[in-house]
Amino acid sequence: MHKPELLESLLRKLPMGACMVDVEYRIVFWNDFFANRLECNEEEVLGKSILDLFPEQAKFLKKKINSVFILKNESFSYWEQRPHIFNFLSSRPVTGEETLMFQNMEILPLKDSNQEVQYACITIQDVTAQASYYNDLSHAAEELEQEHKAQAELIEKLEDAKSQLVHSEKMASIGQLAAGVAHEINSPIGFVYSNIQTLQKYIDSLIKITEFSSKLIDKTGQDIHVKLKSDFYERQEFDYIREDIVDLVDESLDGAKRVKAIVESLKEFSHSDATEWGNSSLVDGIESTLKIVNSQFQHKVVLHKDYEADIPPLYCMGMQLNQVFMNLLVNAGHAVGDSGSIFIKVYSEGEFQKVSIRDTGSGIKASHLSKIFDPFFTTKAVGSGTGLGLSLSYNIVKNHGGDITVTSEEGVGTEFIVSLPIENNSPAKED
Repeated sequence: MHKPELLESLLRKLPMGACMVDVEYRIVFWNDFFANRLECNEEEVLGKSILDLFPEQAKFLKKKINSVFILKNESFSYWEQRPHIFNFLSSRPVTGEETLMFQNMEILPLKDSNQEVQYACITIQDVTAQASYYNDLSHAAEELEQEHKAQAELIEKLEDAKSQLVHSEKMASIGQLAAGVAHEINSPIGFVYSNIQTLQKYIDSLIKITEFSSKLIDKTGQDIHVKLKSDFYERQEFDYIREDIVDLVDESLDGAKRVKAIVESLKEFSHSDATEWGNSSLVDGIESTLKIVNSQFQHKVVLHKDYEADIPPLYCMGMQLNQVFMNLLVNAGHAVGDSGSIFIKVYSEGEFQKVSIRDTGSGIKASHLSKIFDPFFTTKAVGSGTGLGLSLSYNIVKNHGGDITVTSEEGVGTEFIVSLPIENNSPAKED
């Protein structure tokens, strides 16, 4: 057998596709690889246009073949760009699963003695195993990346939950401390208040006795006694003391009343566990909270209250909602600064009870509005805020099946609206 015949026999038996076409795209050679997979013998395709045999790929094949004839260089196509140029079936070596063959195509120029391209040889390599391995590896990498992202998100959520738990425990500890302080203060302030009331009565009696004694001296008509009384009263500044002591006792009694009110507010603010559900009045919760934070508002904030009359108690976790009101009121106080107003409104709307807390403060930047409920987001200076207050408030309200919204305009003010469902389907209530 001569060398050309040997080469042709080899080409026919190669474990890869080999097909030669002329400049008119007519097939001049077609090896067994093509014939077996397309069930089409060489005699049936010789002289036919490869573009007619593969109309779906005709545009692509024409472009690639033309580039070989015109540029006189090889042309390539890899499976990543076009996986299945020809619809060849391939048996995967490991699983034996029949699937479309992934193919690399290379078109080689066959030149004559004048270095002109006479034929284009289309070769097809079966790269199904490599492609499958690469795809499996890519899918595994994607799954690993997804798992990594999921783990990162879970870690972030756990960190947020841990921070909020620490904050909740801190608030619960503060509540317990407040309850303990209120209990300890309650007894001494009780007898101080009682003693001041008794002292007020004693002073009234002493003033009456003094006035009666003064009148008796005056009635004696003895000038020397009257003169001695007048000189003594003047030296002791009796008239001033008689007027001022009444004011001092009244002011002390008023102060004791305020301390008693604060103690009662502390007791009410922390009377229940943070997770205890029960019927609570939103108005009472706001009022007790205001007494706690009132010191931050004195002399700089004007409070405006608008409470719906006879609004019924709400089934909720009262202490947690008090934390929400405290966060919103303290933030409003900070926003107002040295002067301004805070408007508090409690009202019913449809199936919700709502609390609006609006201030005339500095407002919030539009770019910050979408972030203010995120954990650790704060516009305060480092060390001045944790960035957990509004995040915790948001979660508390959501845990009640409600919603908290904010509207703000820089230089005008901010309004938070807490909406709480009247019919709360909490697990505690269902039990």
